[in-house]
Amino acid sequence: MGVLEQVAPNLVDVLRRDAWWMGWNTLLAWIPVGLAWVLFRGRRPSRSPFWWAGLVLFVLFLPNAPYVVTDLVHLRGDILLADRGGPVVSVILPVYAVFIGSGFLAYYLALGAALRHLARLGLGAWQGRVTIAAHAVCAVGVFLGRWARLNSWEPVADPQGAVERIIVHLTWSWAPILIIGTFAVTWLCHFLTRAVAEASFDATVKGARRLHASLTS
Repeated sequence: MGVLEQVAPNLVDVLRRDAWWMGWNTLLAWIPVGLAWVLFRGRRPSRSPFWWAGLVLFVLFLPNAPYVVTDLVHLRGDILLADRGGPVVSVILPVYAVFIGSGFLAYYLALGAALRHLARLGLGAWQGRVTIAAHAVCAVGVFLGRWARLNSWEPVADPQGAVERIIVHLTWSWAPILIIGTFAVTWLCHFLTRAVAEASFDATVKGARRLHASLTS
């Protein structure tokens, strides 16, 4: 029996259990990328109220991208449901790796679009501070999403209820520790994603140049 024939049934089982919530959270993670593509294309600051409304939505939805790392809470259950040790290594862990990698790739692309927009506006010196601020906003957002079960649209759809839940959870004694820990994880995963993405891009560009040089020589 080939490797594919061994892996396929276990992959189907995992996807049957997890496809809905993984697909939904992946969609939410990539919404900021779409918003960034719309918002951060110009070379001049926009004064349009629609642009600023879009920016608010971008900030509200951005934490959905790094939020995927908290879905590791489901990993233990999937491991316990595995019949043997093999599916854990060959199926479950790769599925979670792709899922979490997709979320942080979305975070890297969305934040990168915002930082490039700052550079085009002549505000490149603010990129470092905006990056830290984005990590901090996402840390708070991820905390509220996981522990307060607050969705990105609730501050708009139910502002009073959202504010009440935010205050209750932010005044919890464990909140600062969890937020700082989430900030550290977000920063580390963004750093690693950026390193891998930029190295892959550089390798692709160099490979394309070598191919072009060999074809034209």
